[in-house]
Amino acid sequence: MRRFNRFGETASVRPLRRTTGGPLTALAWGLASVGFASPTLAIDVPVGGQSVTLDVSNTSDVGYHFDNRNTAPLDPKNPTLGPLQRIDDNYGDWFDRLQVRAFYRKFSLGLRLDSAVFYHTLDRTDVQKLVRERLGRDDLALENRFGEELHSHFGAELPGGGRGVIYPSKFSLGYKNDWLDATAGDFYQQLGRGLVLSVRKIDEVGVDTTIRGAKIRVAKAVGAWRIEALLFAGQFNPIRIDYATGRILNGSGSPVFLGFPVAKDFQAWAPNPSYNPQNPGAEPEFLRTTKRAKPSYLEDGVVGANLTFGPRQFEFGVNAVALLRQSNSGSLELCKNVPGADVDGCQAQFPTFGQVGAARLHDQTRNVSATLRLPSIAGVADAYAEFAGQQLTQGRVSVLGPSGVVREPDLHGYAAYLNINLHRGPFSATLEGKHYRSFFPLAANIDSGGPPFGAPELNLLSYSLSPRAESIYTEPIGAPDICITGGRARVDYAVASEKKIYGWVGRSASFSELDPTNSTCNTAKELRTDTWDTAAGMEVATRDGNSHYWGWVGTRMTALSVPTVLNAEQLETSDVFYREGYVRYDFGQHLKGPFSLSMVGYHRHRTQALKTWTEGENLLALNYNPSFSFIFGFEHTTREGFPNTYFNGAIAYRAKSREHWYGKVFESVRLFVGQRRAALRCVGGVCRVFPAFEGARIEAVSRF
Repeated sequence: MRRFNRFGETASVRPLRRTTGGPLTALAWGLASVGFASPTLAIDVPVGGQSVTLDVSNTSDVGYHFDNRNTAPLDPKNPTLGPLQRIDDNYGDWFDRLQVRAFYRKFSLGLRLDSAVFYHTLDRTDVQKLVRERLGRDDLALENRFGEELHSHFGAELPGGGRGVIYPSKFSLGYKNDWLDATAGDFYQQLGRGLVLSVRKIDEVGVDTTIRGAKIRVAKAVGAWRIEALLFAGQFNPIRIDYATGRILNGSGSPVFLGFPVAKDFQAWAPNPSYNPQNPGAEPEFLRTTKRAKPSYLEDGVVGANLTFGPRQFEFGVNAVALLRQSNSGSLELCKNVPGADVDGCQAQFPTFGQVGAARLHDQTRNVSATLRLPSIAGVADAYAEFAGQQLTQGRVSVLGPSGVVREPDLHGYAAYLNINLHRGPFSATLEGKHYRSFFPLAANIDSGGPPFGAPELNLLSYSLSPRAESIYTEPIGAPDICITGGRARVDYAVASEKKIYGWVGRSASFSELDPTNSTCNTAKELRTDTWDTAAGMEVATRDGNSHYWGWVGTRMTALSVPTVLNAEQLETSDVFYREGYVRYDFGQHLKGPFSLSMVGYHRHRTQALKTWTEGENLLALNYNPSFSFIFGFEHTTREGFPNTYFNGAIAYRAKSREHWYGKVFESVRLFVGQRRAALRCVGGVCRVFPAFEGARIEAVSRF
């Protein structure tokens, strides 16, 4: 279950599958999971005097979208047509994940199949009907015109491209003994604190990326020293189904990913330039066109290594990673420069995405780092330090002409991170500091463009995650961590065994928050933003552990060094870049016997670009442990252009016993009905925009 812990951060207590709607769903399911700790169910099959242990699980999630209350103009140039329902309304989806794992002696085998089915999506007749409803009258010419054009547009935006998919998303074969750990297939991997590489699963934001390839880890004790070596190579393998939006991520057809979804040609309608309304029978008004299939993801390769060694008192580490992208930019420019070239065909043959950000504009990135960990300093402290360097080379070809090839210039950067924990008696403190200069995350090679082949919803995918010396739920604006210096100090005091108070103060200066394209870290005063991050809270629990009361308040204030015009509508300068005040809480109250109440929520007052609004969420749950939870949710926002209130409810059930077939088939069932607002949400330093939702979802988990 996902809760806010005493650090004002989120902690995953029970793994959650990402479903449509963002972390609110995770909170709802988290509340529903109070008291639902369950062991893994498995089947033992005798084989040659030994046992093969099988673990089979399936998660099935069926939903239907009503009017999500996020309308858009039918045609901005023709306001008389008014707003039209978007493509994410009035359709259904079914996501399924089947996972099989087997264990035999020191070997393990895993396979996962992911699938998506979309139903009741719009066809051309439905689009024409919507046009007619918005017009308020019959107008065959406009119905045909907008019906055909919008059907092409909607066809590009349909969830999953209007088609379902099933594919073998994860596969692994492993061997492990006392000193050797080897894997072929998919595996997670993090080096250090994530500066160099962080490939992992974050259910709350729909991220589940692995490396498909091979890795081998050897660990041995030599006297008082412990030595560990790791080597791995492969291609990154993000989940190809975005459960929040239904977007399918289509690869380029790498042989490493057999059976994975790939793009198909897109049939569209376009106005016929030869059409003459005076002679409508001579030429059709619309012509069917074909856009060649293009991938939305180009599989990135990776090679990495780690060496860790040291005695009990300290530990050194050395990490190295090379990110190798598919390089098509030069071939694309050559193809396009051929007289009479088919540009669409060139782009299909040599896909290269128009990207923003230095990390995606270079085909090779090399990260290296050195780490030092002191597990105990005089019994009152521990420390961790990491220094990393980065080199971005083989820039994309931007010009190919008579004067030769022009590429994006090479870039070099570095990053330093320090963490010290102090503890003595009832006091504990955490000190964090960071200093990054032109240090970029390993962003995935995603086409962030529009339809029909782009996947902007998955632009968040990255293969590294820089440690952040601030609360992990903080929403970054721009790209502050590219060029930043800052830190945070936090102090905890245990008033009693079950009562704690805490507070923190953070301070940072960034030169890339205002201008994310500042790749060379120009430290001009007009590019600087200064941030104060403060909070104070308490954590109280009963001695029996059945009730707890956590709450904290905080502020975040970011100011510009030079007042700037931030809002074109108001045309006034201001040094207020961002301000926020908030309150967050997590309460659990045992009532009597198996009954308890839980409440989790947060409320924020925010100012950005001289616009101020409030927003928040609250979940209230009545729990009958261990089987049922009944949850009521309320969300609100005063942000311009959004509905103000959102209501939802959920019921969660978990079987008391798995002795009977129904306890295995329906290990847990969760029903959600209601509304959720569109919002940018952050978990563990990873942020994404979740779309608005109104409808119903039911999720069933089976385990055999």
